[in-house]
Formats: sequence, C-alpha cells, structure tokens
Amino acid sequence: MPTRNVNLTDELERFVLTKVASGRYENASEVVRAALRSLEREEREYEVKLAAL
Repeated sequence: MPTRNVNLTDELERFVLTKVASGRYENASEVVRAALRSLEREEREYEVKLAAL
C-alpha cells in the first residue's frame, strides 16, 4: 500500500486523534481512509445528480 504524508490543520489533527481515542479506529490511517471513502461516495452521488440535470 502506498504511503503518503499529509499536513493537517490543528483542528483536523484533533479530530483524527479523537476518533482514534474513541476506539472506533485503530490509527490515523484508518480515519483518513474512512474519510476518503466518504468523499469518494459523495463525489459519485454528486456526479449522478449532475448527470440527471
């Protein structure tokens, strides 16, 4: 799996740390992957709606 380095705002860093601390995610990578899957899903839905116009 490719590795990427990203810079987060302080607010996003706190969000990631909170999600990991909650136990829902094992680490920051899992949080970021979940967020990207959500964004990918939103983008697909947007494209479907746009195509329907």
